[in-house]
Amino acid sequence: MLALAERHLKRREVDWEIEKIKWFSEKWRADDEELGIQIVKDLHRTGHSLLSGPNGELNQAKLKRILLGYTRWNPEVGYCQGFNMLGAIILQVMDKNEVDSIKVLIFLIEGLLP
Repeated sequence: MLALAERHLKRREVDWEIEKIKWFSEKWRADDEELGIQIVKDLHRTGHSLLSGPNGELNQAKLKRILLGYTRWNPEVGYCQGFNMLGAIILQVMDKNEVDSIKVLIFLIEGLLP
């Protein structure tokens, strides 16, 4: 899946160094705080085993960064309820790698779902 995601994004000529800065900065847009609050509400409803247990808080923070990163990537779509479930599964499959998880999330939403 990651290879497909990277191929999809390579065709779009994405500069990863710039995108990573945008995705993982503390604050990028004026509405980041509001989006963060909305995402956190959904994180608590995710119900995925990845978000509980000893590493639950760390994985919740990773998932929040992934979801906020996607809203920064595609502000027209923004954050939609249910992205938390998709993001949690992707984060688990991508062995908790945030950059790879965002790539796959972008590919699934933009490359497969439209």
